[in-house]
Amino acid sequence: MNKEIYHNALSLEKAASLTNQLPVLPYNDHPLFAKGEKQSAGAPLEPIRVFDHVWWAGSKAVGSIIIDTGDGLILIDTGSNSLEAEWIAKSIEKISLNPADIRLIVISHEHFDHYGGLSYFKEKICPEAYVAFSRTGWNLLQTAPTEFAYIGPRPEHVDIFLEDGLCLKVGNTNLYCTATPGHSPGCMSFIFNDSYQGREINVGMMGGSAVWPDLPEIRLYQNSVEYFKLFTDKAECDAFTAVHQKKETLDQVKESWNGKVPHPWLCTKETFDSACLDEFRTLVRTVLKSHEIQTYKMFAGPDQPLHDEGSPVAEWNQK
Repeated sequence: MNKEIYHNALSLEKAASLTNQLPVLPYNDHPLFAKGEKQSAGAPLEPIRVFDHVWWAGSKAVGSIIIDTGDGLILIDTGSNSLEAEWIAKSIEKISLNPADIRLIVISHEHFDHYGGLSYFKEKICPEAYVAFSRTGWNLLQTAPTEFAYIGPRPEHVDIFLEDGLCLKVGNTNLYCTATPGHSPGCMSFIFNDSYQGREINVGMMGGSAVWPDLPEIRLYQNSVEYFKLFTDKAECDAFTAVHQKKETLDQVKESWNGKVPHPWLCTKETFDSACLDEFRTLVRTVLKSHEIQTYKMFAGPDQPLHDEGSPVAEWNQK
């Protein structure tokens, strides 16, 4: 296990102070942005222990990663809406932790099923928690139309902008951030330390799963997989996880603690690439071979619909 990648780790307070030193595009409270919460796409699942101090909680559609740092909790992603966020909070209680102890909420990227429950946590659970989100993701949500992946109430404030190469330290946990655009422009991936049955591990976590059938985004995603590999190699990652998971895989993780089956997210530093990253390369190849690649859509002509109702962009284009 190589710990060198964490040597420039910053406290939350230091990282927030650095964020505050730079200009920030203000939150856009355009009245047409929020059209109500997106309904949950999956039934809630019971929380499971992933590693010694890491849990997964959420629904069949999407989950969150909870890390007990020994000095408060880190929550990676917040579910699609307040109902899912409430379930995640109750799940934290079920594993004998206190959701009010969340010190850091990390949003991996700017899609509603990852930021949708943020307001619930900030308003009802952990109002003092720091919110960390990529600067690119924040900027996009100030103009992106309220369609498809950008439904529902958006983050209204960010304390820490996640930058490529930023490492945050909370208690015993170091969280290293890598910019991996493609799934979304502001998508971030992570490497963090923990242990499994007492053995120290470094965990790699790709921030986005699906590949959109748009050639520039496919190429960005393809490059991001290889870029992330540079850092997982450096950290000698020997475990992985993600928030989008099949129930069958989660069940296997649960059974692995009894020694009945191998843990599906444990590997070695030599096999991390094939065990984790090959899945994302396969996604890219599948989309490239699907013959469903779309032409990159720039602004439409004056007689064509823009498909951005509810966005300030529509108003700008009418001027």
